[in-house]
Amino acid sequence: MNSQHRAPLHHAPCRVRPPFNMAEDPRPRETVHHGRDDWREDRVTALLEALDGIELGAHDRRIIAWLAEWEISTVGTVVSLLYRARAAGADECGGGR
Repeated sequence: MNSQHRAPLHHAPCRVRPPFNMAEDPRPRETVHHGRDDWREDRVTALLEALDGIELGAHDRRIIAWLAEWEISTVGTVVSLLYRARAAGADECGGGR
């Protein structure tokens, strides 16, 4: 796992994916509603990427969709915590780095 996934956050993240401290690139959007849908979908995808390989149930997916509604700093922090928890578990089993 890349070291940028393991770094503790000392400030609110600006992104929902590593590196968490770099500013997001503004994306062109046709309407405010269309942009909100894109951002929500991107946040869901970022959360799912951090959970890759973990079986998810319907309730898990509802909570992920709910989390995706939160601001970037909240979603980015949760994603960072998921990556770091996975890295810590891999290190304990000898599968880190």
